[in-house]
Amino acid sequence: MEYDDRRRYRRLKLLTTIGPTLFVAVAETVRFYYLRSMLPPASVSLVAIAVTLVGAAGFSSYVFDVVEKMENERRTYQDAMLALQERERLAREMHDGLAQTLAVINLKVYQAKTLLEGQRLDELRRELDDIRTAVNKSYSEVRQSLYDLRAGKRLEEGFWTAVRTLAKDFQEGTKVDVEVTSLPNDSVPWNDMASVQILRIIQESLANVRKHAEAKHVQISARFRDDVVELKVTDDGKGFTMGPEPLNHHFGLGIMQERAQTFGGRVSIKSEPGVGTVVTITCQIDGDKGGEVIGKSKNYVSG
Repeated sequence: MEYDDRRRYRRLKLLTTIGPTLFVAVAETVRFYYLRSMLPPASVSLVAIAVTLVGAAGFSSYVFDVVEKMENERRTYQDAMLALQERERLAREMHDGLAQTLAVINLKVYQAKTLLEGQRLDELRRELDDIRTAVNKSYSEVRQSLYDLRAGKRLEEGFWTAVRTLAKDFQEGTKVDVEVTSLPNDSVPWNDMASVQILRIIQESLANVRKHAEAKHVQISARFRDDVVELKVTDDGKGFTMGPEPLNHHFGLGIMQERAQTFGGRVSIKSEPGVGTVVTITCQIDGDKGGEVIGKSKNYVSG
């Protein structure tokens, strides 16, 4: 994909460099050797102007069509890669979470059978309680994974409605209080593609809270700041020490950054032991376009 893009860009660069020059040379040749002997000077000038305008408009239209096609193909490829990464993330979560929990349940069922055969009923009750806890944990993980897969569809109800539904499901599954503070009038100053990716980033942030933070309260908030919108996912969990190395390979920040780049945004994480963690999503606003996010698209993506 990258090789094809480079090759097409080189051809386009060559065309935009040579094309206009060649067009002017041919037009001047025709004007000088043919039109001057067939038409009066005023008519020759008018014909030359008309041909130049038509040629320039046609050439510009062709170039913009090629660039737009290349950009659409790039976005489609990028969305496909993000969807693949999302599936890989879900597969890792199922392997690290659900698969291990099911293995524990299988072992505890075997232990429960042994206790039942030995009539050790008190120990059996404790073992059954552990099994029930493990089953509930597995149920919560499966439910969260299914919700993650349906996120794009949920956005048809509206971005902030989807965020509140996500927060409600997270709260019910983890017993962690979640507060959502939207922009005034539930405004959404970004396009559909950005909505999907921002929701995915919020999901990944909440997944980190569930797996690592041991938090009691989470706040999802948004505000306008100068020419950007800031969305934050803040928890009061145990936090962690920020080291000198980048966090791209930790806490899913790498895929968060890639998602943000699709709509011209960025993601940052700040954390402190005993205080909690803040994930900040920043969207650049283009004021000349009524508050739309740079990086326009009207299509939902499935990733």
